[in-house]
Amino acid sequence: MIQKRQAKEKKKGAYDFKSIIQQRKMNNSNELNEDEVFEKKESKVKPILIKVGKYKILIGITLLVIICIILAFTGVFSNLFTRNEIGNSGGNIINCGYSLEKNGYIYYVSPGEDMQSTQISRVKTGTNEPEVIYNGAYDIRALNIVGNYLYFINISTEDSNDEDGIDNKIYKMNLDGSNPEVINDNEFAYDYFDMYIIKNEIYYVGTDYNVYKMDLKGGNRQLVAETGTGYLAINDKYIIYNKDNADSSDYITYIRPLNGSEEKAINSARISTPIIEGDFVYYINSNTHLAKMPLTGGEEQELTDYTIYNMNISNGFVYYLNYKDESNEDYTVAVFKQSLEGGEPQIIKELSNYSSFLNLVDNYVYYMDMDDEKAFINLVNVNDSSEIRLYEWNYRDYDK
Repeated sequence: MIQKRQAKEKKKGAYDFKSIIQQRKMNNSNELNEDEVFEKKESKVKPILIKVGKYKILIGITLLVIICIILAFTGVFSNLFTRNEIGNSGGNIINCGYSLEKNGYIYYVSPGEDMQSTQISRVKTGTNEPEVIYNGAYDIRALNIVGNYLYFINISTEDSNDEDGIDNKIYKMNLDGSNPEVINDNEFAYDYFDMYIIKNEIYYVGTDYNVYKMDLKGGNRQLVAETGTGYLAINDKYIIYNKDNADSSDYITYIRPLNGSEEKAINSARISTPIIEGDFVYYINSNTHLAKMPLTGGEEQELTDYTIYNMNISNGFVYYLNYKDESNEDYTVAVFKQSLEGGEPQIIKELSNYSSFLNLVDNYVYYMDMDDEKAFINLVNVNDSSEIRLYEWNYRDYDK
């Protein structure tokens, strides 16, 4: 049964396989954009016109085409046209950032074969034949793709020389898994694993729990928001973060323009799972209900009169977890879909247990569940509830 509580801001490893197996042993007898436009720049490459009579324009165009081909192969054009690219959706990052879709592929995190580590795989959209492209450490978080590169946080609890005992590294590698390189080595908070890439800059939580940014190579690091709390949510125009209340009783959640300094409180309280969609910020309020408020400020509007969990938003719909029918004591957990404009919620998947995250990729919800025999990772289609199994592991193989 789901405990009624707000989503935790300090997220633990959702892929804590040792804990899952240990819990299984113990419970054998129990049931368990404004305008997102690419920055257009005039090409600095001008046609080379050779004064050879009537052929000079043709030669100039031919040379220009050759130069363009060279630039394309060297990746220069890719860099030019990723100026406003967002690495992953805010809703996915808040839900651990375990998956995303890019160019017909779904990239996702799953357990390694030894069940002691994690790996990154990719699968063509609509198929179930994944390809492992990277084997990581204890946990991998915050997948982002910009241009031809995949960025992610790799977390290890073994052989760490860091004082906190956690070895955190931000990696950059090619989309096929080749040439991984560390671009941030333990210079961010060990217990906050949100990382956003906006307009060729990486936003993350530093070791002092303030918000920083750096370029895509890990350089030019700058302070963005001095909050001291480590909590953030970002899109290409705004940043949302918590700060201490004046009487130190709790945090208050603030919002401000990403490139500005004027901040204002959201509803004068702390909120959970903030996701910016259009002109509103949607979130789980202190009543654990879905609510929204205009980005320009105003009154809070509650959109549900019941508790929701693990919220995510895409294409005008909110997806969340809740009991199937709590009023009739049916405590089956289900994934719901509901229009942000209102209307009745629709169940798209009943779960055997509970998923600690809901990622949205293409037309699918990516989630983890477990039954009496196995745990698994699935994609469920948000339109027809058809499913694709990406990964599963049987308890009997690890109950020894």
